[in-house]
Amino acid sequence: MNTNEEFTYSPINNQAILSLLFGILTILSFCMNFIPIPFTEILCVPTSLLFGTLALVFGLLSLKRIRKQNESGRPMAWIGIMIGGFVFVCVICIIVAIISYYIFSPNSIHIPPFLDKYEI
Repeated sequence: MNTNEEFTYSPINNQAILSLLFGILTILSFCMNFIPIPFTEILCVPTSLLFGTLALVFGLLSLKRIRKQNESGRPMAWIGIMIGGFVFVCVICIIVAIISYYIFSPNSIHIPPFLDKYEI
């Protein structure tokens, strides 16, 4: 093997890095939902949905750009897509479960007095 050989590496796609970063933030914000601190679910579920959507979008955009411009970062993009998609589906399932619980057994949920006159 010749020691004078130069290796050229293709640049890492920035959107793939963002997808991985948003995927990690998605997991952190989704897992913070289960900490027994009051009102964490009110903050963590929307932020995990936002971060999951961003991870999914940046991952899909980066795969398209990686293919066109022959860049590296495909595993980072796929990890962001999988994490973002999984948490996105989990949050949607949580929302559907809460809404269906309210629809099918409305008397078992305590409603504050100022919301008694409103209906869904």
